[in-house]
Amino acid sequence: MNENPGAKERIMEVVIKLLQEQKDISKITNRQIAEMAGVNSALINYYYQSKENLVNIAVGYCMEDIAKTILESSTGEKHPVCRVKNLVKAISSFAFSNYTFAEIAFSSELKHGSINTINIIIPVLKEIFGDKKTDTELKLMAFQLIIPMQVMFLNASEYANYLFYDIWNTSSRNELLDKLVNNMFDNYLEELGC
Repeated sequence: MNENPGAKERIMEVVIKLLQEQKDISKITNRQIAEMAGVNSALINYYYQSKENLVNIAVGYCMEDIAKTILESSTGEKHPVCRVKNLVKAISSFAFSNYTFAEIAFSSELKHGSINTINIIIPVLKEIFGDKKTDTELKLMAFQLIIPMQVMFLNASEYANYLFYDIWNTSSRNELLDKLVNNMFDNYLEELGC
């Protein structure tokens, strides 16, 4: 018989709330999370194995909602290649506006192989290529777009110097992201005027 019903869900809700509030989760202890959830701190490790795993799962839940919002916001653009540009810029803008959360999300995706951000792009790539590309090819293309953006975000100062773009400046960053997308879609861009 469960002595603390809903404990697992309350723990997750607390961490999601902390992420949404832009709290530095690295400075919050298991004990503090447990206290906010009204549970024993041992339950965090029991249900989630570690605080890091708990945070990564919570970030995954948040990213699903964020992905839907970003994807819905791009539907106004007529051509899918232009939508890809807007999606990449929207993801980047979200990341720089929500730095702590994005740092956790991108680090987790790169370290643990999560594909939440990459999955945002795949439906639009399917629109562009239809049956001309396999699912594997589309996934690789999504990797080629998203992973460089994540790496540049996590190492913004170094890549700003390396690429001669001010990655912290929205206009400069968007210009760089356009080049990233253009490199993949060069054959399509001229005829479409994107």
